[in-house]
Amino acid sequence: MSLYDIPLCKPYQTTHEIKFLKEVLDSGKLSSSGKFSQLCESFFENYFFGSRCLMTHTCTDALEMVALLLDIQNGDEIILPSYTFVSTANPFVMQGATLRFADSRADHPNVDVASIISLVNEKTKAIVVVHYAGMAVDMEELIAICKAKEIILIEDAAQAFGSSYIGQKLGSIGDLACFSFHDTKQISCGEGGLLVINNPIFRKRAELLLEKGTNRLAFKKGMAISYDWQDVGSSFGASQLQAAVLYSQLQEMDIILERRKSIYELYENQLAELQLKGYIRIPKIFDFCSFKSASFFIELPEREHRNLLMQYLNQLGIQAGFHYLCLHNSPFYRRIEFIDLPNAMYWQEHILRLPLYPDLNESDLRIITDSIKTYFINE
Repeated sequence: MSLYDIPLCKPYQTTHEIKFLKEVLDSGKLSSSGKFSQLCESFFENYFFGSRCLMTHTCTDALEMVALLLDIQNGDEIILPSYTFVSTANPFVMQGATLRFADSRADHPNVDVASIISLVNEKTKAIVVVHYAGMAVDMEELIAICKAKEIILIEDAAQAFGSSYIGQKLGSIGDLACFSFHDTKQISCGEGGLLVINNPIFRKRAELLLEKGTNRLAFKKGMAISYDWQDVGSSFGASQLQAAVLYSQLQEMDIILERRKSIYELYENQLAELQLKGYIRIPKIFDFCSFKSASFFIELPEREHRNLLMQYLNQLGIQAGFHYLCLHNSPFYRRIEFIDLPNAMYWQEHILRLPLYPDLNESDLRIITDSIKTYFINE
């Protein structure tokens, strides 16, 4: 039996979930496009200064909608980071796009903008950036090149709710953006996603895609006398059970984000000594980003220490883990081509994620950091 029981993540429970869920159950209306999904969408549309927002069952669904909206043709290329979750890539593969993987920065797992730019050509349909752990990608050059070459800019902001880039909220910069409300994220409803439509040319079609390719949303607003099949689509909408939980979280959003920030800062303070001694590196925070972290990770210069420390913590009952396996090096993509992305491969092998969630108390956090110190003392 383990000495401790400290999970990697744990969703925050507000004072509203039970009340809102009971309201949904009592209403008998549990499917999509109901009261609570509309409340969530209104909240986000205000948060993103009027951009159309559509709540989806998952962030993967939101990304699949993005891929459909691009109207991908044979030969179209999508540039994206290799160091990301497979959901960033799959939707575009499903629509027949050719993937072009960019390397990570040397000093952070975020994608290297220079690597992206080196891949841009006349076939580039879209560029997808992933704001890793909530840290903004440096967007200035990408915004300029996408505008000059009429390339669609997409933010995979699954981990980035609450963060900003030079005062602009992440998710408000690209033509389209996607968020996740999985229980590993800052704000959670178990699953759940959001499509943010900043470029209005995509708005009408996105509403059709959300509702199985029908104009059901227009019908519900009284803008059509009936609804029928007008485009491709799927059942992308979130249920009212999901939306009720998400709306509960949004009522205490500031509390949740500030608590996560304070825990992050405690980690920084308590692990600073190990960084000074060269055992670990703490994530770099860039001046251009106001940061609300989805996770806390440390970089271990020695790969063997990453794996041994992870094993040591897990044996104690402190859940710690690596993160992504690079997509360019996956069995699926190696059937297509072999490419060398050394920075992405480095992060695959040197990151260790530590517990971060609002209910993580200082006592448990001290147990985590003291255990890490003990590991290095004994090495």
